[in-house]
Amino acid sequence: MESVTLIAYLVVMVGGKQKREQGWKVLSGLLMLIGLIQCASMALIAYLYDNDDRFFPGWKLDTSWILCTVSWSIMVLLAAGISAAALLLPSEGGYELIPGDG
Repeated sequence: MESVTLIAYLVVMVGGKQKREQGWKVLSGLLMLIGLIQCASMALIAYLYDNDDRFFPGWKLDTSWILCTVSWSIMVLLAAGISAAALLLPSEGGYELIPGDG
């Protein structure tokens, strides 16, 4: 899923104006989907940590827990930032005429 998002980034950044104006929807949707999947997975592990006997006393959710939290937080913030930039910033517009002297 992350490789598809990376390809979408490249297409949006390298593509023309039309791809930039339309591609942000796909890109922010992919980022939000990845963030929600990671957050749901983390919530499932938290539930199991509290309620399953496999996690014995003294078990710690260490660095991977922190990295997962940072990862899904960044994904959701990027999706929100790209959506906000696309909706709030003015369009690139077309070619503008150079004003004449007369």
